[in-house]
Amino acid sequence: MAPIQFGILLIPFQLLDVAGPLDVLSSSSIRYLKLGESFGVPSSLVAKGIDIEFHHIGETMDPVTHTGNFKSTPTTTCATCPKLDYLLVGGPEPAYLQNISPVMAAFMRERALEVKTFFTTCSGGMVAAAVGLLDDVNATTNHGAVALAQQLFPKTKWTREKQWVIDGKFWTAGGACAGMDMFAHWVVENYGLDVAEAGFMGLDYQPRDVNGKQVPLRRRIPN
Repeated sequence: MAPIQFGILLIPFQLLDVAGPLDVLSSSSIRYLKLGESFGVPSSLVAKGIDIEFHHIGETMDPVTHTGNFKSTPTTTCATCPKLDYLLVGGPEPAYLQNISPVMAAFMRERALEVKTFFTTCSGGMVAAAVGLLDDVNATTNHGAVALAQQLFPKTKWTREKQWVIDGKFWTAGGACAGMDMFAHWVVENYGLDVAEAGFMGLDYQPRDVNGKQVPLRRRIPN
């Protein structure tokens, strides 16, 4: 089976909105699980991990600045990006919502038709709403910004009742850590609890469920 093609839109997002989910995915991947064999990850589990390739998509190949003055460099552009299975949009500052470039907006609309799942974390949900992708869709964003989202994008059915919301192909999470939890849920759902827990062990991470309660884990880091 071909590797999953996973795209990340390189806009000036809050770093953890994207870094957290990508570490959850990476830590449950074949490559990283193999590194964990010396820490007790059984070889029989490694082959069950995620086979994934990441594409960091910029409007150009120029670096993009995120929170903490962290700069990331695209690996591809909107014009050259290969076919994707999944796309993630992290959350920028609200001012970005007024300055989404036509190229980025067109890319999101086009690829939303192509991908299996369109993920957003934090105010990334408002980015998707701003380009018309979440009209009549149940969604969430950073829970502290739901009132603003309702004001700016009233066609979306915003809620703050859950850590993340799934409506068809659109998976939208609240704040950055809720985004990690949403991706942890996705890994469990698609690759099983054993693979997910092996990945969580590498991060020393215990996710929360959609209601914000910690998920009991069976696996522990060996002493």
